[in-house]
Parts: sequence; C-alpha cells; structure tokens
Amino acid sequence: MNAYSKKKQTLRQKKEAVRKVLVSTTFRSVLCVLTIVFGFMYVWQTNTVSTKGYQITDLERQVQQLEYETRRLEVDIAQYKSMHNLQERLSGTSLVAVTDVDYMTIMGSAVAKR
Repeated sequence: MNAYSKKKQTLRQKKEAVRKVLVSTTFRSVLCVLTIVFGFMYVWQTNTVSTKGYQITDLERQVQQLEYETRRLEVDIAQYKSMHNLQERLSGTSLVAVTDVDYMTIMGSAVAKR
C-alpha cells in the first residue's frame, strides 16, 4: 500500500467522525450559545421595530392635529377677509363712503411726450 491509501478515510470512518463531532460537548455548547445569541438578537430587533411603530403612530397623530389646526386657521383667515368683517372694521374708522364717482377720460394714448 502506498501512503495515499493509508491516509484515505473510508465512508464508515467519515460517518463515525461526524457522529463524534455532533455528540461532543463543545459542539453542543457552541450550538446552545448561538441559539441564545440569535434568540436575543431576534427579541431585540422585534422590540426596536415595535418601538418605531409607536413613534410613527405618534407622528401621524401630530400630523393630523397640525392639519386640523391649519384648516381652522384658514377658516379664520377667510372670515377676516370677508366683506362683512371688512365693513365692520371700517365703520369704526373716520373714513367717508364714496357716493358719486367721476371718471376721467384721457385724450390720446401717449403717456409722456418728448
């Protein structure tokens, strides 16, 4: 036999080596630690996502409140611009209402002569 055939493992020896690794305490410990670490990371990620959901809900609620306030302010502006309101505010001043309006007609279309 040559050196290569002596080092080559049979299928039975390979299965036995894999079984030995899977049954070992080190493999089980590493598998347990990895399970705990990934479980912790999953819980942490889920908590982070749910917290962001609450923040988004609060921000949406604030947007709705600001939209409502904007509409209310637009109504107030429209009321202040209304003719009735303008006439009421002008009645408190000493302005006189115009009764007779005379319009001037301009002869020619030139604005200025040189």
